[in-house]
Amino acid sequence: MDLTDLERQQADLAKVQTTDFRVSNLFSLLASHIPSGSSILDVGCGSGGLVGYLLENNFNAKGIDINENNINVAKKFLLSKDLKPESVSVNLSNDLISKGEQSDVVFCMDCLEHVEDDLMLFNDLIQLVRPGGTLILTVPALMFLYGDRDKKIGHFKRYEKYDLEQLSKGKGLEIHEIRFWNILGVIPVFITQKLLKRDLDVSFRYGKISTSKRIIRGILFFWFKYIENHISPPFGLTLILIATKK
Repeated sequence: MDLTDLERQQADLAKVQTTDFRVSNLFSLLASHIPSGSSILDVGCGSGGLVGYLLENNFNAKGIDINENNINVAKKFLLSKDLKPESVSVNLSNDLISKGEQSDVVFCMDCLEHVEDDLMLFNDLIQLVRPGGTLILTVPALMFLYGDRDKKIGHFKRYEKYDLEQLSKGKGLEIHEIRFWNILGVIPVFITQKLLKRDLDVSFRYGKISTSKRIIRGILFFWFKYIENHISPPFGLTLILIATKK
């Protein structure tokens, strides 16, 4: 069966999501907001990277995705890490809501932009959070960067801080932070995708290791871990929302 561009992206991501300096540092940043002993649900878990990271760090995590191919990829990924494949499953947020299931922390990473009615999904996410619990989500940022690659992988939009504020308004959420992340990626993406009309070559993040790539990765790992994760940049490729359900 032919894979969609999004399914192919998830399958490719599964091969590198434990070694990509960008992914590992984003996971580390988000995990720092999880209270000890929390039950965690990753909605739209894709290839299982976040669930795997959390399980390896002794968090009580599970993931759901509506795409069976993504879940098959995620199960294989978890098995390769000697983690429980049953931690991820094909499921709809509505099914969990109808059963009254809630979690202390609900993640939703880069999913909202794939849904035309993002408000409906956002409301579902809130219902899945226990009162007093935490909602953590990420979305692609900066609508002026929206282009062919976004359309190719099924993005309806990219987001501004205002968009997340409007989605959260009147929903019983206390917003702790809406921040940009990955400031370094904005200019390369703008030049290659908007001006030159071609995809950005990101093979330096995970391809065959050479001396030059090792140096670049080391520098960028240092940047994300010790600088980017400790500042709030004025712009970036990703927006992060962290909020508590009252």
